[in-house]
Amino acid sequence: MTQTVNEATTLSPPPQRRVLQMWRTPIYQADCPGADEHLPLLRELILEAEKTDTQAANFGGIDAIKSSQTMLTWDHPSIGWLKTQIMAAATALTNDTLGEAAAEINSHGVKAEAWAVVYRSGGSLRPHTHHDSVWSGVLYVAADTGDDADEAGYLQMLDPRPAAVGRQASPGVERFKPVPGRMIAFPGWQPHSVRATASDSNLRIAIAWNVAYHEIWTGMS
Repeated sequence: MTQTVNEATTLSPPPQRRVLQMWRTPIYQADCPGADEHLPLLRELILEAEKTDTQAANFGGIDAIKSSQTMLTWDHPSIGWLKTQIMAAATALTNDTLGEAAAEINSHGVKAEAWAVVYRSGGSLRPHTHHDSVWSGVLYVAADTGDDADEAGYLQMLDPRPAAVGRQASPGVERFKPVPGRMIAFPGWQPHSVRATASDSNLRIAIAWNVAYHEIWTGMS
C-alpha cells in the first residue's frame, strides 16, 4: 500500500535519543579580593598559634601540621575576611548545583569550621575526603610559585568513580597550583590529596574548611 506524504506526517515521532551528562562535579576557583592585605596577617596569626596549639597534629599528613579546627573563632578582622571568602565559595557552589532551589538552602544559614595546615620541606597530604560536609575548600596563604615542572605542593583531585578508574575509563587526576590568595572549593565527598612540597621549599600554609547546612542559624564557629 502506498503511503501519502500527509499520512506520514501523522505517524508518531521516533523516541528521543539523548546522551546525559550525569554526576557532574563542581569545582570553585577564585582569587580572593583583599588577599594582599589579609594574607600576611593570617600567616602571622597561624604561625603564632602553632606555638601554643595543644591540639595540633600530623594526622593524615607527612611533615604537615594540622591545627585545631577552631580557627573561625579567633578574634581578628582577617578572620572576618576569611569567613566572607568561605561563604562566597559555598554560595556559588550551592547556586550552581541547585539553581533556583538554592534559596531554600541558603536561607537556613550554615555551620562552618576551618583549620590551618603548615607544610614544611617535603610535606604532603594523603588522599582523603571530608565526608561529613556539604562543601570543603582550601585557601592558600603562603606558597612557592616557582618552577612547575614537578608540580610540588599541587592540590590533586582524584576521580571519585572507582569503577571508571579500575576500567581505565577515567580522565585521570586534575591538579591545581597553590597560589597565595586563591580559593579552591569542592563537594566534601570529592577525594583529594596534596603532592609533596619541594625539599628546598619555604613554608607552605593553607587554610582548609568545611561547610554544612542546618535548619537553625548557628553562625560560623
